[in-house]
Amino acid sequence: MPTRAVASLYARTTSQRARAWVTVWTVVLLFSGQGFRYLLGVPLYSVLVALTVAAVVVTFRRFLGSLRVPPLVGTFTALAALSVLWSQTRAVTALAAGVLAITTFIAVLIARGTSRGQFMAFFYRGLQVSLFAGLLFEMFVAFVVRADLPPLATDLSSIAKVDGGGEPILWSRNNLLVGGPIQGFVGNRNPFAAIALLTAIVAVIVLLERRIRPLDGAITLAAAVAVHLLTLSATVTVAAVYLTALTVAALVIRRVRPSLKRRLSFAVLACTAIVAVLTLKFRAEIFAMFDRGPDATNRTMIWDQVVHFAWQRPEGWGYVGYWPIWEEPYATIVDKAGVVAAHAHNAFLDAWLQLGLIGFTLLLVMVVLSFGSAWRLVERASRGDSYIPLGWALLTAALALQALTESRLLVEGGWFLLVVLYCSGPAVFTLAIVDPDLVRTGAPAGDEAHAQDPVSVLTRPPL
Repeated sequence: MPTRAVASLYARTTSQRARAWVTVWTVVLLFSGQGFRYLLGVPLYSVLVALTVAAVVVTFRRFLGSLRVPPLVGTFTALAALSVLWSQTRAVTALAAGVLAITTFIAVLIARGTSRGQFMAFFYRGLQVSLFAGLLFEMFVAFVVRADLPPLATDLSSIAKVDGGGEPILWSRNNLLVGGPIQGFVGNRNPFAAIALLTAIVAVIVLLERRIRPLDGAITLAAAVAVHLLTLSATVTVAAVYLTALTVAALVIRRVRPSLKRRLSFAVLACTAIVAVLTLKFRAEIFAMFDRGPDATNRTMIWDQVVHFAWQRPEGWGYVGYWPIWEEPYATIVDKAGVVAAHAHNAFLDAWLQLGLIGFTLLLVMVVLSFGSAWRLVERASRGDSYIPLGWALLTAALALQALTESRLLVEGGWFLLVVLYCSGPAVFTLAIVDPDLVRTGAPAGDEAHAQDPVSVLTRPPL
C-alpha cells in the first residue's frame, strides 16, 4: 500500500494543477530572489532553488523529451559558459553561467509545458503574490518593527551594497507611513516598482481574456498603482506612460479595417522612435519632473566606466551576472564612478562588458525579435481575437525599458521572462508567416498544452 500511495502521488505530480502551482512558485522565487536571500542567507536559499528546480523537472517531465532550446537563446547561454575560458573571474563566471543555464532550462521547459494563455494566468498569480507579499512586508515593518530593518541573513552584506555608497544595507527603510519610497520584500524600490508594472500589465491582459474576476483584477491593479506611487521610481513612471499609450494604440489597431492596420502600426513605431529621441534631448527636464538629476541618479558615471572597460576587451570580461565588486574591473568601475553598484544599471551595456559585442548583439536581437514577432500578431488582430500577443508585446517593451537603467534582464526573473516571451511568439526566421491560430487564440495549431486549457486551473472564475 505505501508503494502504491507513493506511485499515485508521483503520478499526480504531472497534473495540470501541479504544474500550475509549481509555475506560480517559480515566478515568485525568481522575481523576489533578493528577499529570500535576505531572509534565509545564501546556503538555505541555494537549497530552496535546488528544490524548486527539482519540482519543475518532476512536474514537467513529460515535456522533457520534446524540449528544444531556441538557437539564439542557446547561443547566448553557450557564450556565457564559454566565456569562462577568457574570463577575468573564472570561478564567478563558472557559477554564474551555471545559474544562467539552469534558468534558461526552466524557462524553456515551462514555456513548452504550458499553453500561452495558461502561462499568462500563472505568471499573473506569481506576480500578484510577489506584489502583495511586498506590501504586507512593509506593513509588518511599519506596524510591528517600527524601525529600519536590516537583512536577517548578513552573508551578502559585504557585496550587496548597491545604493548609498557604503551605507548599511537595509531590507526596509520603514517609509510606508511617510509616503515612501518603500522597498518591498525584494529590498529595493526599483525591482519592486518593476514588479508592480509587470503585474499591472498582466492584470489588464487576463482581465481582457476574462481569466479572472473583475474584482480580483481591480484590487490587484489598485495595489500595483499604490506600490508604484510609494516606490517613486522615475524609470517605471516613464515606462508606464509609454506602455499605456502603446496599449491604447494596439486596441485602436484591432478595430480599424485591415487596410489601415499596417499604416497605423508603422505610425505607432515611428512615434516611439521620435519620443525616444526627444526623451534623450530633454532628459534633464524630464528627470527634473521626478526630482531626479539628468545623470539618472549617478548612473551615467557608471555607464562611462563600463563603456571604457568594454572597449578594452571586445570579447568581454566574462559573464558574471551580478558583479563581484571585489574583483577587477568591477572594483575599479565602482571606485571611479563613486557609486557602489552590483551591475551596470543598463542590461545592454552590461552584456557588452561581460560578453563583448557578440553578447550585446545577441541580447539586442532577442529583445527586438521578441517584440517584433508579438507586435506582428497585434497588428493583425481583430475583434474577438486573443489579447495574449498584446501581453507579450507589452511585457517585452517593459523589459526593454527597464533594461535601460537596470541590468536585471540578464539574471533571475528578467532573463526567465525574456526567454519565455522569446519562445512564445512565431519562429524567429518565419516572421513573415504568421500562424492564424496565434492571432486568434494566442497558441499555435496543435499545441498540446493549449489543448488542455479549456479552463484555467488557478484563475478562471466559475461559469
